[in-house]
Amino acid sequence: MDKGVEKKRKWTEEEESILSDIVLTFSNDGKTQREAFEKAAHTIGRTPGACSFRWNNKLKKAFGTAGEEMTSLNLPTLADCISFLETFTKDEELAVENVMLKEKQDELKKKLDKAEAAFVALKKKYKELLLQIDTLDTSLQP
Repeated sequence: MDKGVEKKRKWTEEEESILSDIVLTFSNDGKTQREAFEKAAHTIGRTPGACSFRWNNKLKKAFGTAGEEMTSLNLPTLADCISFLETFTKDEELAVENVMLKEKQDELKKKLDKAEAAFVALKKKYKELLLQIDTLDTSLQP
């Protein structure tokens, strides 16, 4: 029996809160309930058996069973993880493809700009030639 452990005293809300916090923390960290009860017993000055009894017969119901607790945490299943990784891979592939498409778009934009500049130059030259033709045409007429 641990020193400082009293027998048959009423549980306080603070003790119950400490016990619950320790058990849930240990559970979330992947530790055993036994370890949690030992830590709680040391912290609040009760026996591990008393902590276990209080948890299993009163407090656990407020938080659900271990299985319900795991469900309430919404932990991903293996299928969820696989789906995430497949989506992540697809997203990564799409990101690479997107970069390549942007580079291709930039190349095409440069070609278009050159073609437009050449078109403007040809159009100007065409107008000049039309003007020369008109000038020659009028000078050749009697």
